[in-house]
Amino acid sequence: MNSFLKYLLVGFSFILYSNISFAQEQEIGEKYEREEKIKEEEFPKPALELIKPILKKGTRTRYFKDHDEDTYYFEVKTIYKEEKISIKFYKDGSLLDIEILKEFNELPVDIQKHIQQYFQSNYKKYQLNRIQIQYNREEEYEDGKIEIDDDEEYVEEFLELDLEDLIIKYEIEAEVLNEDNERGFFEFLFDVEGKTEQIKKIIKRADDNILY
Repeated sequence: MNSFLKYLLVGFSFILYSNISFAQEQEIGEKYEREEKIKEEEFPKPALELIKPILKKGTRTRYFKDHDEDTYYFEVKTIYKEEKISIKFYKDGSLLDIEILKEFNELPVDIQKHIQQYFQSNYKKYQLNRIQIQYNREEEYEDGKIEIDDDEEYVEEFLELDLEDLIIKYEIEAEVLNEDNERGFFEFLFDVEGKTEQIKKIIKRADDNILY
């Protein structure tokens, strides 16, 4: 193979790989959500028992069924220790995640900088509409097997804010305008370092959802 052809093939492979990587980075899912307010007695009893320490001290507590495109979840919204908390459960009553509603300026300064830099670099204009810190249970590997805290341990770690055993993420709903002047509503998930993990296009905006 002559040198020119060899360099041509290498260059073509690099361009192809770059395009594939770019497409993967820009992969966007969809989020469809509709909230239905329900009564406390319609909520799974084991779930209520699990978060009893929070409910005892919570105020303005409300219960919901969140309808996704092909499934549903149960969610509690309450104000606990002056924090606006949402706790989401799978339909079988097992715990999915716990989130706290925040203002952007309440996030760590370095996270603010990373998130601002991301939006400024990728969009012509943007407006951050809803920001939540998401507390996820940590996953560990023991003897080659994955070890995940059970629901009771997860709630206990959250109550103690044991950040060594919790994975912090930042969930942001934003309205953006791209370089082609196309407007859209998206949900962005950033990791603990402020790097994007996931982007979902919001099919139905959460504005008509019931907040706290």
